[in-house]
Amino acid sequence: MNVLFGSEDGYNAAAKLLSKSMKKHPELSYVNLTSTGLGANDEALKLVLEGVKDINNFIMEDREGFTTMTNFLEKKKNSITAFSMDGMHLAEGDNAKANVKVLEQCLEKNTTLEQLSLASNKLGSNDRIFSTVMSGMKVNSSLVYVDLSSNEIRRMPTVKLLAKYLRNNSSLIGLDLRFNKLPTKSADVLVKALKKNTTLEDLCLANNNIGDKSVESFTDMLQKNSTLKSLDLQGNNLKVQTGRKGMFKALCDTTSLDAIANNSNHTCRIIIAGKNYGGTCEEELNKINALENEGEKIRYKVVLALCQMNKELYDPRTFDDIPLELMPRVLELIQLEIGCNGYGEGITKVITKKRSSKEGDHLSKLYDAIHQWPAFPSLFSRGPGKGCLTKTGKLKRKREKRVSKVTDEDWEPSGARKTKRRRWRWDYEENRWYQPEPEPLPPSRSSSRSTAAVSYADVENSEDES
Repeated sequence: MNVLFGSEDGYNAAAKLLSKSMKKHPELSYVNLTSTGLGANDEALKLVLEGVKDINNFIMEDREGFTTMTNFLEKKKNSITAFSMDGMHLAEGDNAKANVKVLEQCLEKNTTLEQLSLASNKLGSNDRIFSTVMSGMKVNSSLVYVDLSSNEIRRMPTVKLLAKYLRNNSSLIGLDLRFNKLPTKSADVLVKALKKNTTLEDLCLANNNIGDKSVESFTDMLQKNSTLKSLDLQGNNLKVQTGRKGMFKALCDTTSLDAIANNSNHTCRIIIAGKNYGGTCEEELNKINALENEGEKIRYKVVLALCQMNKELYDPRTFDDIPLELMPRVLELIQLEIGCNGYGEGITKVITKKRSSKEGDHLSKLYDAIHQWPAFPSLFSRGPGKGCLTKTGKLKRKREKRVSKVTDEDWEPSGARKTKRRRWRWDYEENRWYQPEPEPLPPSRSSSRSTAAVSYADVENSEDES
């Protein structure tokens, strides 16, 4: 609601009518009193504020009525959850310190405010003023969103105060820091604080002076932070090859299959250009990270890396560390391609029925992966498959006594009977069942020699007697 008050008589009468109508309105939840001139008349402003007790979202950008509004927010009877004080220039003029002190007391006593906008107030131009505002925000545990855009928060002392607030805060979910001319060094300080923050989900750093040197700090933070869901870096000094691609590497590290699964961030979406610019795959990666199932995210990223981001992953040496049980799944991913036959619908815009490359090329890469994979022969080895493999896919070796090699004909599985079981037979003459005696084993080579020696001695003795 936007109301324009004049400067003639009848100010209070108009304020009473407006207050009364807002009280009786059954569905009114948003009131905007910007540029109404109510700040010049405290009595009229108080009458209007009495009518917005049950309003959730209230905006007023009149600096003259700042004290009256903050006193109203300190009361426990109001139900305002979103309040905007944009463009009041609180840090300017002779009353700057007094205004900020009133704001600090208001934030300390208020228990209903959830969203606070302090944009375009030049709070970062003075360290003491910014410290006072931060003191009030630290005490307030109900704030979940704060807008500090266009406040000249770029110098290191003010940035360190904000970083300390982020490091210890456990309630803030969204923070807007657009148009603060934030340099690379100051951005690195904020990013390091986010490594320990476990609540912030949306961070807007658009239209600042962040350069490529801060990419390493951002990637390190994204690998350790699993709660940040949106990071807006539009309008910064990030180059395509050295900055943007390095930033998206934090979402999908294509150096190895293990890095894609374990060293990549699967929760955050990074907005730099808002589209696929310079081969960054920004749109696909952001849509993949928006999925709910983490396993599905990893599978899509593996296929995207194999098809577009890093085709060198087809090298069979990248499969050395994959357990044997997972290899069939990997071979299945090698044959897929995002955008082909409906795979990846909702992630990529282009859906075709044919592959982008020749079919034989995919088959040859699949053959190379199977043929040169070191652990592939283990699929056909004897013995149980579960527990006999290490993480590298190689068979476990134990110290055992050397035994003679057996052929496939002599080999018998564990638990097999060494002797044949004798069967019962029927004796027709005696009319009974019996078990026949086992057939004698054929004489060995040594036994045949001993029997031959005995026969020769008998022959000699028989000749002497004769």
